[in-house]
Amino acid sequence: MTRNRASLVLAVAASVGAPGAHAQDASPLLERMAGTWDVQQRMWPAPGAAAVELPRAVAQRRLWGGKYLEESMEPAATEAPPSAAFHRHALLSYNPVAKRYEYTSLDTRAPQLMTEIGAPLPSSDPAGPVGLQGGRFLAPDWGGSKNVSFRYRLTIGPVQPDGKQTVQLHLTPETVLPKKEFLAFEYVYSKRP
Repeated sequence: MTRNRASLVLAVAASVGAPGAHAQDASPLLERMAGTWDVQQRMWPAPGAAAVELPRAVAQRRLWGGKYLEESMEPAATEAPPSAAFHRHALLSYNPVAKRYEYTSLDTRAPQLMTEIGAPLPSSDPAGPVGLQGGRFLAPDWGGSKNVSFRYRLTIGPVQPDGKQTVQLHLTPETVLPKKEFLAFEYVYSKRP
């Protein structure tokens, strides 16, 4: 068991046994997101640019204690050539104390830890969409510019009746023009039966 996975298991075990951690704190959105998903990925390299189709992927999502969703994503075996190999790992949690969603991801295609936190939700936990505000990250090369700083935010859509869900990453460049937010990545998930 890796150190990160062991830390996650310990954190989950502690939260499940902690006072105030009850079943009513579970998130219906997270429950709907558990399972195996086929993922269509698209990227926009700049505002107004055409979308670039990325290799299809498969995501395994496991729910821990009703509050932690662990996602592991890799290219679909039949889709990607070995040069397109990647691994993306993410954790999405519902914090019942702060009444907000919290998200962290790491992708080997751009190995930077990205963390987003949502605003407090009303007393009822909606099934989405969920908006999460991130911080800043530095891209070593972006369209020929070096060390470009971006602000980022994430939107997680609801799981639709047809078993689809859309997750979008929006970027706002801070050091290159135009300094306008744009949709940079979109993941369209299709749940397997």
